[in-house]
Amino acid sequence: MRKVSFSPLIAVLFYLFAATEQGAAQGRASEAPQRVQQIHMVVWRGCEEACRGFVRYFEDRALPVNVTVTDVERDKSRLPEVQQQLIAEDPDLVITWGTSVSRGILGTIEDHQTASALGDIPAIFMIVADPVGSKLVDSYKASGRPFITGVRNRVPEDVQLRLLFEYFRPEKMGVVNDPSELNSTLNTNSLRAISDELSFELVEHVYELDDAGEISVDQIPSALAHLKERGAEAIYVGSSSFNLENREAFVEAANSLSLPVFSAYTQMVKDAGALMAIGTSYANVGRLAAVQAEQVVLNGAIPGELPIKSLNRYSVILNMSTARALSLYPPLSLLTVAEIVR
Repeated sequence: MRKVSFSPLIAVLFYLFAATEQGAAQGRASEAPQRVQQIHMVVWRGCEEACRGFVRYFEDRALPVNVTVTDVERDKSRLPEVQQQLIAEDPDLVITWGTSVSRGILGTIEDHQTASALGDIPAIFMIVADPVGSKLVDSYKASGRPFITGVRNRVPEDVQLRLLFEYFRPEKMGVVNDPSELNSTLNTNSLRAISDELSFELVEHVYELDDAGEISVDQIPSALAHLKERGAEAIYVGSSSFNLENREAFVEAANSLSLPVFSAYTQMVKDAGALMAIGTSYANVGRLAAVQAEQVVLNGAIPGELPIKSLNRYSVILNMSTARALSLYPPLSLLTVAEIVR
């Protein structure tokens, strides 16, 4: 076989051509579209403010992320089926909305220790008021579960009540507990634990569940009347999906009894006429969860190495129409920092 040789000039030209082609190929590879990351969000009652805030975060930045939303429509019996669908689908990230959904999809530390019920699928929970009390995580510094992190949304009870007491200090504070909702029970337990320190008596009432585990809206007026009879001077709504969803009926019944309603839900004030709320923006909670999601799916962060996030700012909302109706006018110290609803 005859050996082919090149002159030095041709050899140099050949090398330059090969290097140019290699650089062009690398450039074409870098220009290729990045793989779209698949995020599957499971929500409890539709794609509300937090869900929309999460989705908009990626849309506004044109990031290569596709968000699929599954709504279980407040039906816990659907969670095992959705969990198995997620495992089969194997998305890049799962987002769970609320305590019931998060516990049902991810499982608890009690049942899975450091593991996740989704195996090695990364997951972020949001709109969970008490992730530690709900047994989703070990602590707020780190979840203790490598594939799970999240965002909590509730302002601590003692912060809420100290601000509330700047406005109105009842000797007896009423609360209505939903026995089917873990967050409601945890919130009532927290209020009971700080009642001595903050010098108030907690007056509790528990809704009755029917055979289907449901609560009739008709119980609201009688529950509040029962608290009034026991000396409650104000009502606190901290964590109760039932009371939030039926906020107009709840506040109307309370106001008819001259019982001011204080809440952790800003919607209770804005939509239904409760007197005062100290809460966080659900839309901002969703955006904060999206920041964590970006770290995981686009930057390669390990969920369990991220802290449990919470907003460091909260809103004070006052309803002045209700204040006038109840003859409870807020002090100047609150008026200067609050958002006023009329």
